[in-house]
Amino acid sequence: MSLYAAPDQTQPLTGATDVAALIRNHLKRRPAPALPRGDRALLKLAAAIVALGLGGTSLALFATHPDPDAGTELQVSRVGDVVLAIPRNLTGADSDEGRLVGMARLRLDWPNLGPVTPDTKHRLLVTLSPPDKVNEPATQLSTYARFLTPTVWSNPGGLVVRGFRKGSPYEGDELYVSAPDGRGFAARCPLETAQSGLDEPCRVTFRHRGVDVNIRFPRAIVADWQIMLGGVRRTLDGLMR
Repeated sequence: MSLYAAPDQTQPLTGATDVAALIRNHLKRRPAPALPRGDRALLKLAAAIVALGLGGTSLALFATHPDPDAGTELQVSRVGDVVLAIPRNLTGADSDEGRLVGMARLRLDWPNLGPVTPDTKHRLLVTLSPPDKVNEPATQLSTYARFLTPTVWSNPGGLVVRGFRKGSPYEGDELYVSAPDGRGFAARCPLETAQSGLDEPCRVTFRHRGVDVNIRFPRAIVADWQIMLGGVRRTLDGLMR
């Protein structure tokens, strides 16, 4: 029944309750009055301010929240013809030391070969460079042989130790070589570790899949040379692309 229609004489209103119900239904069907133009603009401005505020808060939270994957972000490096994707937490690239043109550098925890942490007791410093003939095993050994003393003694890990003559370029170092000919491992370590000023005074260089690999390592782990070389090789295999 319409509020504005003539009363149906056959269906008389039963009371004030019916009239009130008709009025409420009619008001519900009427559209809400439009806001004045000024009020609409004010509401839009308020909504925009709220949205900007929420966006700014989210951005600030994102910028200050530590990214758990930041350490594993890959940095692409090219060493000679070899391309490597190195996780950031292995490069030590927070200083200029970690950025070498045409080379790459890794800092690895020993013995797990993961990222160096404040709890790391020993570490390996690995430098990757383009192939150079001076780093070939035969060349290295022939260079060292000219300056070695005749004295030979054994060392844990199946290594043979030789000293260098006084006045030679390697005076003050010892040469640790694998039996029988040193082609598997030939590392130099200073006799006086404290005087070197390095926590990783020993060094060994070898060729692996098109790059020369130089490892500086603590003298204390020289007997684990096979584990060290094998672990570094597998690590590099995982980084090469």
